[in-house]
Amino acid sequence: MINLLHVFVQVILPLALVWGAGFLGQRLLHLDPRPFSRAGLYLLTPAVIFTTLMEAEITLQESGRILLLVVLLAGLLGLLGWLQIRFLRLSPGESSAFLLTAIFINSVNYGFPATLLALGSEGLERAAVFAVGHAFLVNTVGAYIAARGQAGGIRETLAQVARIPMLYAVALAALLRLVGFSFSGTFSLWGVEIPLLPSLYQAVKLLSQAAIPVFMLVLGMQLGVEDADPLPHRLYLPLFLAGLTRLVLSPLLAWGLTLLLGLKGIAAQATILEAAMPSAVITVILATEFDTQPRLVSRVVLWTTLFSMVTVTLLLSLLNVRAGR
Repeated sequence: MINLLHVFVQVILPLALVWGAGFLGQRLLHLDPRPFSRAGLYLLTPAVIFTTLMEAEITLQESGRILLLVVLLAGLLGLLGWLQIRFLRLSPGESSAFLLTAIFINSVNYGFPATLLALGSEGLERAAVFAVGHAFLVNTVGAYIAARGQAGGIRETLAQVARIPMLYAVALAALLRLVGFSFSGTFSLWGVEIPLLPSLYQAVKLLSQAAIPVFMLVLGMQLGVEDADPLPHRLYLPLFLAGLTRLVLSPLLAWGLTLLLGLKGIAAQATILEAAMPSAVITVILATEFDTQPRLVSRVVLWTTLFSMVTVTLLLSLLNVRAGR
């Protein structure tokens, strides 16, 4: 009991307080989360991914195993979701909404802050790799599930992938590390040594340091956006099962996959923790864009986020994580 309280106070409570600030900002000041979300997506996420990978000590083999886990986990969750859909006898639109919320994870807005507080910078390095693989899936497979083939073919899929900014950050970081590039150099101008490269990297570093608090504020603001339309009673069971899949079955499957793939220590802890995150906020955007039961999707995102404060606390206690390492 003491360990649960310690984990909650050290990891979950700081997150919840910042979410509360974002929630109040939206409700009292009527802040629109969309500009903050776009800034996070296009400016802050690439910065934190780039600096994390540039400074990471994670091996290529370990990165490959984490990426493989992401793919296998999504496949297993998709299969499990399909079986539940058959049992629930959902319509095509409801089926897509169920799959979106069951498969796709809030790996950045929630996952990064939680992993950083629980596992430190080493955990964040593994979470960044997880997030890259997950972003690729949600922008391809997720878009297809939401559209169910209505949005077109391979060209639209490639265009969707091309809009993922973090992939460019990954490619640039991988290239620079491959060639052994360093930002520590200077150049000479009229006999004066100017540390331009360190200054450029420091600017990117400052952006990355802003990412975590902005992610948490955005999530709080998004929780504050009202959805006045009631959810039909027949969708209560799908809502419950989608939440159960996301918060309970997903980390259990991830734990099994870490054993299968030989991931140990902090790599296993980080991937299991990421797999335990609530449904991704981007699923609401996809469901709204393609009119795929957005009410159901938004409710699952809301309730999984709230209940995750309990489930993530229990998970961290089971993993015997020492918060703030």
